[in-house]
Amino acid sequence: FDENSLIDCFNHGIEDNIWQHPNITDLMQHSKFVNFIVKVRTIFFKEFAKHKDIFPGVHGEAMFVGTVLHSLDHTLMEWNLEDPLWLDVEDPRFGIMAQIGRIVRVGFVNDVPLLYFHKRFKGSRHPFYEAIYRKAARIDKRLADNMDTCIIK
Repeated sequence: FDENSLIDCFNHGIEDNIWQHPNITDLMQHSKFVNFIVKVRTIFFKEFAKHKDIFPGVHGEAMFVGTVLHSLDHTLMEWNLEDPLWLDVEDPRFGIMAQIGRIVRVGFVNDVPLLYFHKRFKGSRHPFYEAIYRKAARIDKRLADNMDTCIIK
C-alpha cells in the first residue's frame, strides 16, 4: 500500500481539470439523474450570469460542480449504498477504492444535525439559489430538494 496514492489521485484530478462530455445528452433519455444534471446546469449558468457581480472571482463551472453535482453525489451514495460493507475491499483491482468508499459512506454522506446555518438551495432566501431551486424542482423535486450550497457532512 502506497500512502501517497490518495494524494496522487487528488493531484491528478486537480491537474487534469474538468473535461467536457460532449455526448452526455445521449444519456438523458436513459438516466433520470443525467437528465436532471444537464437541464439544471443550463439553469445554473443562466442564473450565474445574472448574479455574477455577487460572486467576484468565482468560476461558474467549479461552483456548479462544488455545489449541485457534489452534493447530489453524496446524496446518491446515501440512497444507493445502504450498507458500506457491501463494498468489496478485497477486490484486487478496486479494493482501495472500496476502502475509500466505505470511509466516505460512513463519515461524509449523512447530513450533520443541528447546523447553525441553512445549507440547501431550497429555502435559502438567496435570489440566486432560490431561482435555481424553483426551476430545478419542476424537473425533479426530490433531487432539487437535496442540492446544497456548500458541502458539510
